[in-house]
Amino acid sequence: MRRLVPPGLAAVAVGYLWQTFAIPLDPWSTADPINARTLPLTYGVTLLAIAVGLTLRPPPVDVDSPPTTRKRWRELASHAAAIIGFGVLIPWAGLWISLAALLVAGLLIAGERRPSVLAIAPLAIAGVAWLLIAVALDVYIDPGRWFS
Repeated sequence: MRRLVPPGLAAVAVGYLWQTFAIPLDPWSTADPINARTLPLTYGVTLLAIAVGLTLRPPPVDVDSPPTTRKRWRELASHAAAIIGFGVLIPWAGLWISLAALLVAGLLIAGERRPSVLAIAPLAIAGVAWLLIAVALDVYIDPGRWFS
């Protein structure tokens, strides 16, 4: 089963890239280096590169016993609850605080317990995203009801 997932991801990436080239462009944006196809094209190429890398690597050797099915479903449900909580929290706390909370929840679910990692990584990622989107690109993101 583990050997089928990377080729499946590669197939999804190829289909995604195929659809990316179907995105219509305005006549004045076809010559621009950054247009409506740039971000989807970047995502598709990145996914394809990851899928090819996963396909080419040797199969993992399980030293420990594999996780039980119940544990895997519990982790999946926890991630789903964190994503739903992220969506519910955005109108109240804003995107950036909600993003940091989602990252903390994901790290906790993955088993990370070091306080420095739980504090610094989500704040750094949300801070860099805020700098790029809100400051550098000057895109307005609603701060949420708690801060407006």
